Amino acid sequence: MWSRIKDTALELEAYILMNENAINGCEYHNNNNHVEDMYKYLHDTNEPYDEALDWAILFHDVVYDAQPEKEVRSAELFFKLVKEYRGCNLDTNGIDRVQFLIMETKTHTVTNEAYLKGSSAIIRADLHALANKAETVRNFVKIMNESMSLYDCNIEEFAESNIQFMTGLRERVASNILVDKEHEMFYNELLVGIDLTIRLAKAIKDAK
Repeated sequence: MWSRIKDTALELEAYILMNENAINGCEYHNNNNHVEDMYKYLHDTNEPYDEALDWAILFHDVVYDAQPEKEVRSAELFFKLVKEYRGCNLDTNGIDRVQFLIMETKTHTVTNEAYLKGSSAIIRADLHALANKAETVRNFVKIMNESMSLYDCNIEEFAESNIQFMTGLRERVASNILVDKEHEMFYNELLVGIDLTIRLAKAIKDAK
């Protein structure tokens, strides 16, 4: 669905790496579901196909652990592996764009589309579950369990860090509305999901 890089050696390597993440305690990122959900979102919203975007989605969380700069390391790993495996038809500029798109999932801020095509699409695909209340609650529980496992933090520390992250994400999403008017309704729905997540985290913090 949407993706056209299926059954390539490089795609298989990415899924092997994601499955290894599961062994290390990932829950939200412990299988292929997040990537497949992103592809489904692009299919459902009729996003034009873009091979660089395809690879960026596949690799954006391929490095996932308790260490910082996961997106940077994911981008660097793609650059390393693309030299070793066949199946990627991108030229040098395309490979660079994959790395830039992966980094967009760190900042979740739409870059000027004239400069970086696909910026809005990967951000929307990465965050779209937050626009659905039921998915927001399910994702919150998964991320809470993952944080307990990966970061060895208690529930209050999780709540505090979640509030901080979501507050920053809310500011970035609000700024996206100004530069991505075509998807203004989506971002407004996303703000509702972010506010719900903040309320859930505050409830956990207050309960302690």
